[in-house]
Amino acid sequence: MSTMMVMMAGAASGLVIPLTKPAGARNVSAEGAMLAQKYGATPSIPISNFENAQYYGPITIGTPPQSFNVVFDTGSSNLWVPGPKPSIVGHNRYHSDQSSTYQKNGTTFAIQYGSGKLEGIIDKDVVSIAGLDVTINFGEATKMPGLTWDVAKFDGICGMGWPQIAVDGVVPPFFSLLAQQKISTPTFAFYLTSDGSNGELTIGGSNPAHHDGDFNYVPVAKEGYWQLVGDDVSFDKASVGTKVNAVMDSGTSLLAFPKSVATSINSKLGCTEGPTGECQFKTCPPAGSLPDLVLTMNGATYTLEQDDYIMKVQTSCISGFMGIDVPPPMGPVWIFGDVFMRKYYLEFDVAQKRVGFALAK
Repeated sequence: MSTMMVMMAGAASGLVIPLTKPAGARNVSAEGAMLAQKYGATPSIPISNFENAQYYGPITIGTPPQSFNVVFDTGSSNLWVPGPKPSIVGHNRYHSDQSSTYQKNGTTFAIQYGSGKLEGIIDKDVVSIAGLDVTINFGEATKMPGLTWDVAKFDGICGMGWPQIAVDGVVPPFFSLLAQQKISTPTFAFYLTSDGSNGELTIGGSNPAHHDGDFNYVPVAKEGYWQLVGDDVSFDKASVGTKVNAVMDSGTSLLAFPKSVATSINSKLGCTEGPTGECQFKTCPPAGSLPDLVLTMNGATYTLEQDDYIMKVQTSCISGFMGIDVPPPMGPVWIFGDVFMRKYYLEFDVAQKRVGFALAK
């Protein structure tokens, strides 16, 4: 596994964590089950593969430091990593008995996934994020469902959401950095790549080298997820939703819209749903042959073109749209995942409760 790599970004305000995106085909049904857990929908297909499409980066826990790769996920709020008990292979595990700064908590926690519960206990120790040491409570997984995690390229999850959705009321890592005065600027920003190179998560600022122009800001509509009001979503110049609950989710690789909307869009695209849920094309569509998706928020428009939402997997092409139905009061939700965040550089501002959008470069 990678050791902690921390660098000061020359033009950036804040510390930078490199983000890696593993190659490989997606399993959309697996991602649907993961989303169902996060947003309260009922999963229709159990997780069989955690879908190695998320971007992950390094942290360390304990003294001396134990290294982990985690998904920095704005759609959840807890940090957890595997302990020594789960029967998984190929992953780093946290050993509390090997850390001199470990403090026992012992509270149990559980997160329900499509293939079963992830269970564990709460520990307290020093966690290093972008070289910043913070003493926090986090989850040590003692039971992990099925073979889900064996195939993942990352070890755990570092939630970047608001405290309101944290399991067991644990303070999220970024909020702990603020509370312990490890950073002075209460923002973080994602730069996600599509060419296989490392992306970046900037902690305590943003990096102007990664975006064009100024940010357009949209206020947070509801604290918990990074949920905003999407004034309008249109496809092929026709509105498909107004005043939608638009969630910016770095832990989701696709665009997850209400099923009726996603099905309609994919039908217009001409793709066919495959055995693992992805909408596949018999042949890749000609360049420029498919319409745009446009999200309007707070007076600004954000456009995804064909090259943005059609993903090439070796010689095949799949749609970046998937369906998920989340019941009220949380839903319906419109989740804008990595497909959106690759085109736009997003700055998440805790103090002013807003998200800034600029074209990535």
